[in-house]
Amino acid sequence: MRFNLDVTTKSLISVVLFLFTLHVKPILAEENIRVSSPNNEISVDITFREKIYYTVSFKNERVMEASPLSLTIDNKMLGANPKLKKSALTSVDQTINTVWGNRSVIKDQYNQLVLDFDGNYSVEFRAYNTGVAYRFVTRLKEKQVIVSNEEVSFRFNFGVDAWLMKEKSYESNYGKTRLDVQEMINFNNKKNKIYLPIVIQPKPNVKVVITEAGLYDYPSLFLDRGNDYENFLNGTFEKYALTTRTGGFSNYAQLPEKEADYIAVTSGNREYPWRVLVVSDDDRTFADCDMVYQLSKPCELKETNWIKPGKVAWDWWHDYAVEGKNFKGGVNTETYLYHIDFAAKYNLEYILIDWLWTDKYDLTLINPDVDIKKITAYAESKNVKVIVWCPGHTLHQQLDKALDLFASYGIVGVKADFFGREDQTGIKMYEDIARATAKRKMLIDFHGAAKPTGLSRTFPNVINYEAVAGNEWNKLNADKINVNHKVMLPFTRGLQGPMDFTPGGMRNILSGHHVRFTLPLVLGTRSNEMALFVIYNEPLKMLCDAPSVYEREPDITNFISKIPTTWDDTKILQAEFGSYIVSARKTGKNWYLAAITGEHAKTITLDFSFIEPGKYKATILKDGPNADRIGTDYVWDFTEITEKSTPKISMASGGGFVVFIKKI
Repeated sequence: MRFNLDVTTKSLISVVLFLFTLHVKPILAEENIRVSSPNNEISVDITFREKIYYTVSFKNERVMEASPLSLTIDNKMLGANPKLKKSALTSVDQTINTVWGNRSVIKDQYNQLVLDFDGNYSVEFRAYNTGVAYRFVTRLKEKQVIVSNEEVSFRFNFGVDAWLMKEKSYESNYGKTRLDVQEMINFNNKKNKIYLPIVIQPKPNVKVVITEAGLYDYPSLFLDRGNDYENFLNGTFEKYALTTRTGGFSNYAQLPEKEADYIAVTSGNREYPWRVLVVSDDDRTFADCDMVYQLSKPCELKETNWIKPGKVAWDWWHDYAVEGKNFKGGVNTETYLYHIDFAAKYNLEYILIDWLWTDKYDLTLINPDVDIKKITAYAESKNVKVIVWCPGHTLHQQLDKALDLFASYGIVGVKADFFGREDQTGIKMYEDIARATAKRKMLIDFHGAAKPTGLSRTFPNVINYEAVAGNEWNKLNADKINVNHKVMLPFTRGLQGPMDFTPGGMRNILSGHHVRFTLPLVLGTRSNEMALFVIYNEPLKMLCDAPSVYEREPDITNFISKIPTTWDDTKILQAEFGSYIVSARKTGKNWYLAAITGEHAKTITLDFSFIEPGKYKATILKDGPNADRIGTDYVWDFTEITEKSTPKISMASGGGFVVFIKKI
């Protein structure tokens, strides 16, 4: 566990201010400015016409056409008829120490162009080796302003493919489509607004991921394809909510009812969210990209050593299944004591008490079948900690009262669920809850939530986000969590930050999935499912299945219970977008390697040249010879390797493997 405080001013910083500070008259139409990535492969050209336009190129080829940007505040459009006062180009080369994540230290290297305009606003562009981003910064004299709209636009040429979520939800599969209007007839944003991140393929070997970062006190960005002939993607936002109504699943949420004709009420002096494009011709880039983290506000917490990622014994997914015991499994004290015993046996750090343990409208009204004091006391005696579930809106309404009560019981974390809105107020709720839980040294896991955009850097007690179609959908849908979906996530949702996928299903099948609420089935082989414990970024990782099921296969349970949930370093060894991935993650002197494939079987030749010279003991969990027909078939291999070893491992369709490499 790392306790490094993320304060970039304490990092090794080399900032070179160069070239120019321009004082100019009104901009001439032909003038433009360029900023390029440190390796000069990515460049942004900013042009001034009636608006500010920017074009993105990769290896000297345009991958995004000239796209406008503006921000309308108090009925004045910032970016219209721009008059540049000065510009400054800086080069930054620093390191960021993380509290937890895919690596302990992030190399934060970029070139930044700051354009200051008449009207007391700036536009900042950053060019990284992995992509580009821009944001507005205002220094207005008004303490409070109204943002009518922000013009966010991404314009592409014809014949461009895109991977978009199929539903109006983050809990969706990605589907590939042509952006051309013939393929997207009658696109209706009110029904089909595009959730981020999305993937564009502007060139045969180049992809661009569009998303946002540094989102604070401002509505989430969505996109609208529109019905125009051109391939223009335009930003759209939920309007500011003037009043709300109770609604959503089981009436857990407070949803916007009466909306204003603007999107935000905010300070006249602030930084706006970053609009981000990750650009590469190497699919490994998307599976290991820190840009969202890099573009977010540094850690605000003075102490972080109490933030402990780990694994969780979870009750809801397997439907409180209890076997061989003389009590009925359910939302009751005996079930949670049983989960504590299981967690203690396998050194799992936490148990989760999911829904129905408390009233959904009053979190101080506790289910009499759940003796929370007895549960937390027993957990403490077993060196296990307790996390509890609650509706996010109710938690926000009772923030101090509920959290103080939870803390008095010894509860160390909260899973807040069913937010259901992404207007400015909805996004501010995440910040309020993050700050309030941090004050009490509690973890927070956001479920039924917006995508992560960097809040986990600012408040690293924000340990997980859902915003993904995860294993819970195996209880609800027969084919949503298929093997192609599982292998798509590292390249898409994984780029945003931590995700609550909840792996560990033990009834592994390759076809014939049917929905059942108790002890659900999962698609893919056993080795594929276990590989997710390494491949997915989940610092708070649920073991979703029942204790009795894990107990029947102690070799598997012992193996996955020892896999860390955060890492000292990460390397993507091989990857093909949405097809297969091979990840290597370091913990101390040891490494875990894991791979998964989609519907196509694949044989991988591993190259261990990245490890330090020496001898290592390798423990390998891989698909058995019958895994192509029987998803639960797996075998173990035990061998020695060195940095010169190049073994081959085969994966069945929907298969995978995990290799634990221990220094001898």
